Amino acid sequence: MRFVGREPELQTLEQFYDRKQAGFLVLYGRRRIGKTSLLSQWLREGRKPRVLFWTATTEGSAYLLREFSQSLARFDPKFGAALGEEFTFRDWTAAFTYYAEIAENSEVPVVLIIDEFTHLVASHSSIVSAIQIEWDHRLSQIPNVRLLLTGSLIGMIEQDVLSIRAPLYGRASYILKLRPLHFGHLAALFPDWSAAERVAAYAICGGIPAYLDVFVQAGTFEAGLRAGLAPGSLMLTDPALLLHDQLKDPYIYESVLASLGNGFHVWNDIAKMAGISEGSLGFYLKGLEGLDLVEKRDPILSSPTGRKSRYFVKDPFLRFYYRFIQRFRTNIERNDLMPVIKAINTELRAFIGTYIFEELCREWIFVPGVQESLGFTAEKIGAYWSQNRGQGVQLDVVAANSHEKKLFIGEAKWGTDTISRNILTDLIKRSQRMPQVEAGWEVQYGLFAREDFTEATKHAARELGVRLIPLKQLEADLIRAAKYRPMDAEFKIEF
Repeated sequence: MRFVGREPELQTLEQFYDRKQAGFLVLYGRRRIGKTSLLSQWLREGRKPRVLFWTATTEGSAYLLREFSQSLARFDPKFGAALGEEFTFRDWTAAFTYYAEIAENSEVPVVLIIDEFTHLVASHSSIVSAIQIEWDHRLSQIPNVRLLLTGSLIGMIEQDVLSIRAPLYGRASYILKLRPLHFGHLAALFPDWSAAERVAAYAICGGIPAYLDVFVQAGTFEAGLRAGLAPGSLMLTDPALLLHDQLKDPYIYESVLASLGNGFHVWNDIAKMAGISEGSLGFYLKGLEGLDLVEKRDPILSSPTGRKSRYFVKDPFLRFYYRFIQRFRTNIERNDLMPVIKAINTELRAFIGTYIFEELCREWIFVPGVQESLGFTAEKIGAYWSQNRGQGVQLDVVAANSHEKKLFIGEAKWGTDTISRNILTDLIKRSQRMPQVEAGWEVQYGLFAREDFTEATKHAARELGVRLIPLKQLEADLIRAAKYRPMDAEFKIEF
């Protein structure tokens, strides 16, 4: 798959390399997010003559020390091929001391990349303290030191490397948490697909490059989905690996994810479907939130008391997996794909509309220039739901500025019908049951649609000042946002 996006991260890596002092960078993110691809692209793009890229594995500490020692010694021209196969430094401190000597005697920065550093921490926990001591006493004083650690176990990196209690706390010059690609990057990966197909692919893969590559290699959406369901596919095996890597006892966590994936978002419903008590649910939800897999949402502008809170699987791929794949694992393993294909055909359109399309419409508020055109800066962006006077209220897209008492309220429609005027009329009517609208806040309205709008809808929108955003425009705006680089903006501050 071609390399797309990541321009801000590449820029940060260049700044790390070009600095005049010693540099220490931590790069982390979930499995398959593209950390190694990012580093490989960075090394390809620039002329960096002295780079040692070493990947830790799951073997024991003594084995890893010998492997690292061999790589580091061979990296030094003084040793070369004459090095014996049994050579190893006496301990990790000695190994990093030797790296310090190499950097001290070099005329250019010496980049040392330890990939999957969390494997090394798992086998030798004191490695973190060893690096801290060496960094404080020597490495940080050598201008040509460039130490770069990567990790896929988010919880371990944040706890053992970045937390205030960790030995390396405050040492890193740069911390990069690699996040999924934006939807706007998919146009470059699937230039011949329709916008609706790209949305569908994003609903299944999210912005995870490894899963998107399954669809890139397949060529079409249907072929990509079939490849994803094939025995041994990453899309079948990764969810279990992802949880087992991060959690000691993942089974109840999986039950919670399955409940969320199947559309149960309220506390008591989640607990009931997961088969656990409501009192213990908080422990598991907190753990999943800490791993960036689940997020809590409250109605916008409401007090976060928890009574109206809803919980969602944050990762689109896991959301799709627990909705469509997990319940049919037995059929898939027997190569009986008909039940899962039938379920996908029946439910996928509603699934996309309820989750991904609404989320992309909320993302539209962040597009450069949108808030300026709305005439206010959105302090909060989300959705609104409530029971008001015995009537349920659901508003898909709400942006708010409490200080100026201004709102933008939008409706997201993923259906294949042209949007009629009554959709707009109903949106305005429903919005009146939102307390801020009742209180007289200034409101702008918008309709987001997969298809076009009827002439009557367009006429009413012109009269009422309502924004109509079809999928084609939504995608174009999100592509523009994905290319936006705020660090390139020219600005001047007077003081």
